[in-house]
Amino acid sequence: MSDETYLREQAWNYFVLHASQRMTIFNFYLVSSSLIASAYFASFKTDSNLQSARPLFAFLLCIIAYVFWRLEQRTKFLIKNAEQALLHFEHLETGPIVSKVFSSELKRTSAARRLRGRGPALWYLHPSYSNCFNLVFLTFFLVGLSALITDYNVWPFLKKYLLDACH
Repeated sequence: MSDETYLREQAWNYFVLHASQRMTIFNFYLVSSSLIASAYFASFKTDSNLQSARPLFAFLLCIIAYVFWRLEQRTKFLIKNAEQALLHFEHLETGPIVSKVFSSELKRTSAARRLRGRGPALWYLHPSYSNCFNLVFLTFFLVGLSALITDYNVWPFLKKYLLDACH
């Protein structure tokens, strides 16, 4: 196996690993955040014994959104790193750009993004995975933050547990 073939295969395996890891992480985030949000909203039932845990659920939504957003940023970086290597190997090959998946996608995405300012914004929006993921992270974070702020027990709850944690 030549050095170039080995490096090409390494770049592809690196890309596959981190792309699948990205989706796995996001799916785990969706499940865990949905469960926490469901528990938070279930705590409003009059016969619920979870009412005192509301601030904790809201806080967890914020923390988990932040942690998984940071994981997404790191995984995105690793994927872009692999894409750069794969683009390099595509540029070494002859043939039409349509047969070069990464180069073609880069060209088509750039063209689609140039159309952004023409017409209704939603029709020409060309979101990336990161844009969509970030919107989900932000939504859950804002739900958690607004729940944390509006819950009447939040300040005594946090004060008590933060002071206990310091001592």
